[in-house]
Amino acid sequence: MLMKSAKKLALSAALVVLSFSTAFAADITGKWTSEFESPVGHLKYVFQLKGEGGKITGSAHRESSQAQSDADLKDGKIDGDNVSFAETLHIQDQDVTIEYTGKIAGDEINLTRKVGDFGTMDIVAKRDKPGAPSIAGKWRAEFDTQIGKQKYLFTLQSEGNAVTGKAHAEIGDQKIETALADGKFNGSNVTFVENMDFGGQTVHIDYKGVLAGDQIKFTRKVGDIATEEFTANREK
Repeated sequence: MLMKSAKKLALSAALVVLSFSTAFAADITGKWTSEFESPVGHLKYVFQLKGEGGKITGSAHRESSQAQSDADLKDGKIDGDNVSFAETLHIQDQDVTIEYTGKIAGDEINLTRKVGDFGTMDIVAKRDKPGAPSIAGKWRAEFDTQIGKQKYLFTLQSEGNAVTGKAHAEIGDQKIETALADGKFNGSNVTFVENMDFGGQTVHIDYKGVLAGDQIKFTRKVGDIATEEFTANREK
């Protein structure tokens, strides 16, 4: 009799722990986006996730410069703020399993991505909120400077609060492409640095901007030479 009571008590305790864990699982349901550099090039992902009863279901939409693909997620689990799921990718007549493990922190999931036996990398997926500002895309600007009119195409990507990308400048008859450095995006504020090789010299250009819809209003400081203001427009 005493043994039966102990078993009932243990079972009740286990059910309480399970209910507590499920009740306090982080909210993962929704659309999540991620964009990152990989050994096979630049990748864009959209994860559609649904969490229910400790399980995760959903899909992954993947875009690269070569192709697009969709996959149903498998083996999805959520326990508190810990998440895991798998994506099966069909490459050259072979199935490659990509395993994701990570943690939810508000509107971000910090994930470790294991691609079969090929390698492991860390990425960040961000919750897609209606109306949330996005800096990713191509931005064009044309403005006057002390050395004449300049045309720019900024290609920007963001992951977490980090901004990466390139600046393609047309200055007179010269075309110069520069990788951006020290990029940050916080709320609607964006900053980055362009270290341009101009005439054999490196020109350090600091950018500070404010995103408003499909425009970024920039102030740029060209070394100790000049400070200029201009507007970049999103290319649609």
